[in-house]
Amino acid sequence: MLVNVKSRFLFLFIVLTLTGCGGSSNNVSKQPSVIGDIKDNERWYQDANTNVISFDITIPNPNSYNCAPWDDVTAPPRPCTLDDINHDVDPFDSYEPILGVEFSTQDYSDNIENATFKIKGGYSREAEQKSYSIKLNSKTNLFYSQRKFPLAKSQSDQSRIKNKLCFDIMREIPNITSLKTQFVQLFIDGNDYGLFTHVEAYRKEFLINRGWNDKDNLYNATGMFFDAWALENTAVNAKGEPLNEAKFEEILEIKNGKDHRALQEMLRAVNSNMDIDTVIAQYFNRKNYLTWLAINLVISNKDTTYHNFYLYNPFNSKTFYFMPWDYDGAWATPEYLGKNEYGISVWWESLLAKKFLSIKKNRDDLYALADEMREKYFSDTNIRQKIDSYESSVRPFQSRYPDNEHNSDAAWQHASDRLISQMPENIALYKSVIGDPMPFTEYADYNITSHTLYLQWDRSVDLENDPIVYDINVSDNYDFNSTLLRLENISDLNFSTVINLPQGTYYLKVISKEANNSNHWQSAFNRLELPEKTIYGVESFDVQ
Repeated sequence: MLVNVKSRFLFLFIVLTLTGCGGSSNNVSKQPSVIGDIKDNERWYQDANTNVISFDITIPNPNSYNCAPWDDVTAPPRPCTLDDINHDVDPFDSYEPILGVEFSTQDYSDNIENATFKIKGGYSREAEQKSYSIKLNSKTNLFYSQRKFPLAKSQSDQSRIKNKLCFDIMREIPNITSLKTQFVQLFIDGNDYGLFTHVEAYRKEFLINRGWNDKDNLYNATGMFFDAWALENTAVNAKGEPLNEAKFEEILEIKNGKDHRALQEMLRAVNSNMDIDTVIAQYFNRKNYLTWLAINLVISNKDTTYHNFYLYNPFNSKTFYFMPWDYDGAWATPEYLGKNEYGISVWWESLLAKKFLSIKKNRDDLYALADEMREKYFSDTNIRQKIDSYESSVRPFQSRYPDNEHNSDAAWQHASDRLISQMPENIALYKSVIGDPMPFTEYADYNITSHTLYLQWDRSVDLENDPIVYDINVSDNYDFNSTLLRLENISDLNFSTVINLPQGTYYLKVISKEANNSNHWQSAFNRLELPEKTIYGVESFDVQ
């Protein structure tokens, strides 16, 4: 049956008005949706559960949406196919095929093409198992008060529960919002595609379902370092509209809202000489920012420097709140991390974080809050309780995945148990680098004519103001098992030398360290992406 959303929203409005938990989604007053500390709408999660629901997708043939064939994008468009969707592996190109589909569940059905269907994700699109997104065509006949349904396959997560686990725990944590999640079994044209996790989408319905203003701004961070580049590329006109929407959305994807002048004002303040604590007080909520940072520290969620978070800015407010997103990569272990991704180092390329965490009190407050998070919310008992509640839903699907060796029943048990046993390691990891220098960026240039190797690097900051020196290593292998050049204790930020090298590829790395304690050291931000693995803190150059 079709859900009458108007009645749902009317009921929600009455409840929220009577209880004082929010205003109308059509609020035209000057009072922002949120003032001060942010608070989620607990009523929104009352029907959330750990059961698996079935989503059925039927693809009309031929489809009403046209696109070029995936294997020849220069060919004339013809009706799109599921094969086109599954081969949309580059999230940054212009090839974006969409299917018109018939979407139905046990509680929602229609015999017409009522939704669109496409692939979702970034680099995960290249995985064998795809993630998808469903969007209903109707703005009024919604399913459980939601219009868009991102379905994450979470192939890299052997437990298949990290996203749901994190968002379910965040429902209990103050000063941050969570998202409603649901396990989904997806059928496409009657074929079983297995288990997905639906995570509530950040869009207008997210605001309405929390009793907030449907004019509030929501941004998906896609390249947000809070730096001069972000300020320049999110420029707006007198009405707050982007001067160049394509450039704007390379920094922040606009999910809701039309007036972005508050964003520009905030970025100008972050990039100014204004005291950072004053900037935080005027344009952010300190409790919210510390909470978001602390959660990511405790669960070792590294991939949050410039993306995998949202920013929420209430209409008629200058305050920005950090909102959580994407926890497939949480519980990262050292073999998948560079040292520059341990602890607070991971955020050092973000100008906001760099300024904020340069202040000792802010770091002390963050570490204290992280301890509290571990004790109260990410405790072994709480995690175990939630894993046990998911088991009957997730475990039966494990044998259905293509890679049975790693996705077997036993593998699921090990992976889910590991979410508990690894927690002390997560804490030890970020605490192990407290007192170490911060990461930096290195640059290299090799002049073949004069056989001159020239190196330059940015300053590495020591938060305790201990003197810093640098070591240089050059090798013909990326593991540095042999050394062609090694120099230690350089105090400058550049170095050049004549070095005669035969034709080939060479590798170099610069590390910073405390002059009086070489145990406190740090690598550069540079990373070398090889087919077999990623090498952190290393750069390559060729001699021809």
